[in-house]
Amino acid sequence: MRVTTLRRALVPGSALALTLALVPAAFVATDPTPAAAATSQRVGSLPLLTDPFLQSPGTASVNVVWMTQARGDRHVVLVGDGVASLSERELRLVADGSLKVRGVQVVAAGSSRLSRVAEDSGSQLAVKPTPAEGIVDREVWRHEAVVKGLKAGTKVPYRVVSRAGSETGASGTFRLQPLPRKGQAQKILLTSDHQAMINTPANLQVAAETVGDIDAVFMAGDLVNIPDRASEWFDDARGSAFFPVLQGRGGRTATNGRVYQGAPIVQNAPIYPAVGNHEVQGRRDGQTSLNTSYNAPVPKDVAERVYEERKAELNPTGNPKVKAQWIEDNSFSTTTYEEIFTLPESRSGGETYWATTIGDVRLVSLYSTRIWRGTGATANPANRTAITRYHESKASLSDPLAQGYGEHVFESLEEGSEQLEWLEGELDSREFRQAKYQVVIMHEGPQGLGDNVMPVFADPERIEERDAAGELVGVRYEYRTEDNMLVRDLQPLLEDAGVDLVHNGHSHLWNRFASESGTNYLETSNTGNSYGAYHPLSGRSRPVPPAPWDASNYLAQGNPGGLQAVLPTVAPLRATDGTPLPFVQSNDHVVFTVLDTGTGDVTSYVKDMRTPDSKAVVLDVFGLDRVDADLDAPQLLRHTLGADSSFDVTLHPGATGEVRLLDGDRLLDTATASGGRARLTLGADDLVRGNHTLRVVFAGDAATLGDEDEVRVTVLKRR
Repeated sequence: MRVTTLRRALVPGSALALTLALVPAAFVATDPTPAAAATSQRVGSLPLLTDPFLQSPGTASVNVVWMTQARGDRHVVLVGDGVASLSERELRLVADGSLKVRGVQVVAAGSSRLSRVAEDSGSQLAVKPTPAEGIVDREVWRHEAVVKGLKAGTKVPYRVVSRAGSETGASGTFRLQPLPRKGQAQKILLTSDHQAMINTPANLQVAAETVGDIDAVFMAGDLVNIPDRASEWFDDARGSAFFPVLQGRGGRTATNGRVYQGAPIVQNAPIYPAVGNHEVQGRRDGQTSLNTSYNAPVPKDVAERVYEERKAELNPTGNPKVKAQWIEDNSFSTTTYEEIFTLPESRSGGETYWATTIGDVRLVSLYSTRIWRGTGATANPANRTAITRYHESKASLSDPLAQGYGEHVFESLEEGSEQLEWLEGELDSREFRQAKYQVVIMHEGPQGLGDNVMPVFADPERIEERDAAGELVGVRYEYRTEDNMLVRDLQPLLEDAGVDLVHNGHSHLWNRFASESGTNYLETSNTGNSYGAYHPLSGRSRPVPPAPWDASNYLAQGNPGGLQAVLPTVAPLRATDGTPLPFVQSNDHVVFTVLDTGTGDVTSYVKDMRTPDSKAVVLDVFGLDRVDADLDAPQLLRHTLGADSSFDVTLHPGATGEVRLLDGDRLLDTATASGGRARLTLGADDLVRGNHTLRVVFAGDAATLGDEDEVRVTVLKRR
C-alpha cells in the first residue's frame, strides 16, 4: 500500500515548507500545519445539509451528528488541535485513512437514511413538487460518531468530513466536550417555538452576541412546523430552517429589515428538546399534502380499532411490521424527530420523555402536547362544515379516520398513565433528589396567559348528538376544567418533589409564575412572533364557545392554572399609560432566557427590533438557589419486633417540608421537619426479622433542596 505522509520542516528565512512524499508501508505520524486559524467555513464540493451538532454527551464522550443529501462512501469526525489547519486535500487523505496527522484522532461514523422526510408543494424551495405530484420522498442521510476519551471541562477542536466518490465535503472547525462536572458552571439557553419564524434567526443571533458561549440548549418543543418536511429542518429557502439558524448559517430578513444568520450554537453545545405539537406528524395514508397530513392526526386507539376491523384485507399474512406501519400511517408519528436526535431514553417513553443529569442540573423532558385545532364552534350540527376543537364536520361523521377527535392529547399525563407513573419514579430517584437544580421542560405547561392554554389540557369529552330517530347528526367536544391533567395531576407531583423550574412553550409568549412551594413556571417562547397574552392589561380576550357548550369551562382572560403572573423584576414592558406588564406579547421584541448554573440565576433578556443597533437589556432575573438540606439519619438502628422504634434525623434548621421513611417504595412513616429535626417511627411489625436498609427522604421546600440518606436496621426477635 502507498500512504501519503506529510513532512514539514522550517526553512530559514521562509514560512513553513510542505513536502508530500509517497511512502510504502504503514502510516507515519506527522505534525499538523499550525498556520491556519480555526474556521467555521466549509470546504469541498460535496454539500453538507447541516454542520455537525452535538448529542448525548457522556462522562468522557459525546455524539457528533450531521446530515447529507448524498449517501456517501465514508464519513468521519476529526478531533484534535491540528484539525483547523488541514487543507481540503489533507482532509480527504485523513478521512480515507491514507494519512495520519499527529494529534488528530479519526472517528468513523455510522449512517442511516431518514425514513419519512419528504417535500410537497408547500415546501419553501426553489424547486419542489407540484400539487399534482403530492408528497415526494426526499433522500436525507444521517451520520453519527461517538467521540471518546474526552475530559470534562476541556473543549477540543473537531470537524467532520464526508466522502462520495471523488467529492469531499468538510465542515469548519468547532469544539466539543463531554458532560460537565458537578460544580462546573454552565450557561444554558432556554428557548422554544422556532418554527422557521421571521425573527427566529435574529433572536438566536442576539442571544449569542449578548451571552457569549452557550454550553447547552433546553428547547421546549415546536422546533419546526411540519416535522416530516425535510426543508424545514435543513434548507428552507426563507433562511430560517431549524438547523441553519442554530448553526449561524441562516439568513432571513427580520421585521426590522435587517438580515440575521442566527448563531453557531449547536455545533459547540448539545441540544436537549421536548416534543411539541409540531414534532408530531399526523396521518400520512391517503394524504397529498404534508400540511393536511400534519393537521389530520387520529388517536392511536381509533386507528387500532379500524385496523382490527379491516386486518384480513390490510394484512392477510398477519405480519406485525405491516400492522405497526399501517397504524403509524393512519394515526400520528414522532418518527422523524426521533430519527434526527439521539436523546436519553425512558423504558416506557423512549425518546419522547426521559431524564438525564447535566452537571448540576437534573433535566426531565416530558411529552406534553396535543393537536391544535381552530376555535370555530357552530351550535347547529347541520351547519358544521369544518373540523374544529369543539366539533366534527357534518361530512366526517361516517368515517372514523376522517374525524378530528377534538384537541386530543398525544400522550396522557393523568394519574395512572404510563408517563406519569414513570415520572413518579424519576422524581423519587436518587439522581433527581441529589441534583442541585431540577428542571422540567415540556411544551404545554400548567400555567400561562396565552391563547393556547385554552381549552384546558384534558381529554376531550365526546358528546354525540342524535335526532328523534336516533340517527347521529353531530359530534361535539367539551373540556372540563376539573379534568385539566396538568393542573390536577402533574403540578402537585412536581411541586411536592421540589422541582425548581418548569420551562414550557406553545403560546409564543414570555410570562412566568411562582408557586408557594418554590417551583417557578416560565414560558419564554416569544422569539418575535407572539400569539398574545390574554390578560386585563393586554386588550385581548379568548373566544368562548356558545351554548350548548358550558361557558364556565372556558376562560376569556387570565391563567386557568390559577397562579398570578409575576411582574418582570428589572425592566418590564409597559402599557401606553405606563403600567408595567407581567408578560411580553409584542412582535416588535424578541426575548431569550439563560440559566446560569454558576449563580443559579435565570435571566431573561429583551431586544426592541425597531431599533436594530440597540442592545438586548435584562427583562427579568430570579434565582433557583436553595440551601442544602444536609439530611443526616442514624447509621444503624436496632429494632425489636412487637415494639415501636423512634429516631431523630437532622437537617437544615430552616427546612419545613415532609420527611419520609421508606422500605424501597413502601412508605413506613412521615414527619414534618421543624427546628432542624424530624422524628420518625418504625412500627412494631413494619419489618420482618433480619437486616434491612431503609431510605430517609426529604422532598425539599421553597428554600431547601431535597435530600436522601439511609439507615441500616437490624430487626431482632420478640422479647
